[in-house]
Amino acid sequence: MHGMAIVAALMLATAPQPAARTGPQLPYFDWGACPLEGCTYQKWQASRPVTVWAHRDRKSPVAYGVRTGEWVEALTGVVITYDRGVSKVLAPLTLGQGASVAVVPGDILWILHYGGEDYDLFWFKGKTYEDQIASDKPDPDPPPPELKIQVISRPRSVWWVKVKNSKGQVGWTDQARNVSHVSVLE
Repeated sequence: MHGMAIVAALMLATAPQPAARTGPQLPYFDWGACPLEGCTYQKWQASRPVTVWAHRDRKSPVAYGVRTGEWVEALTGVVITYDRGVSKVLAPLTLGQGASVAVVPGDILWILHYGGEDYDLFWFKGKTYEDQIASDKPDPDPPPPELKIQVISRPRSVWWVKVKNSKGQVGWTDQARNVSHVSVLE
């Protein structure tokens, strides 16, 4: 009987953890995300040179280059999260723009990526939400008493954008920081 208890304990210890404790599976793909303030996929102008690859991989062949001042059409994009950020709820709150969720002290929010205008995309109990979570860096531990959400760590993600040049060539770049006119507010 003792041996069976050990086997059962080992099985529990090595079983996959419930998603609520481990967060979403990685890498996490947020297709269509445009993670800057007022961001839209439209005509963008290179403010610095941009490299465009054949695939969403810097090891793939270079499809073409975009010179400073040249225009491209941003078709779509994807933010790929490789490491989740972690935030801990310290006070009862309702979070979420549009869809909302009630959280209580001790709940863990898995931060997927920055969404623009100080908003983060976060995962909680199997669903994603957007809200202004907190700072762009981890908070002190112990946190200040007025803090409602403690940022433990920030996510690591990459934004890939599918672009087309005036010759009709299409490819992917992770250099959206080198373009302007990304925002409808510009």
